[in-house]
Amino acid sequence: MNDFTFQLPEFVSVSDLQRNYPALLRELHSSKKPLLVLKKNDLEAVILLPEMFNALIEKVREYEEREALAAIRVYEKEKVSGKLKKMRKVAELFEG
Repeated sequence: MNDFTFQLPEFVSVSDLQRNYPALLRELHSSKKPLLVLKKNDLEAVILLPEMFNALIEKVREYEEREALAAIRVYEKEKVSGKLKKMRKVAELFEG
């Protein structure tokens, strides 16, 4: 399990990124905060450290796994209670 904690991101403009890339990259590494890159006040890109990206991907995987296990539990419960119904056509899914 990761010790990923969300940090408030830093905002930079595209032109700042172009002019000060090395300094912004050093700041990214030292602060561990994501950089949100704005172009005309619209979000253009997000820059994360690889470990931050990997931690986010791991959180997504864990969430998807929990959701899948919850769906299996619901299926098993409905199977035991006899609520499952065998369908012959896909259209039966949409019948009330």
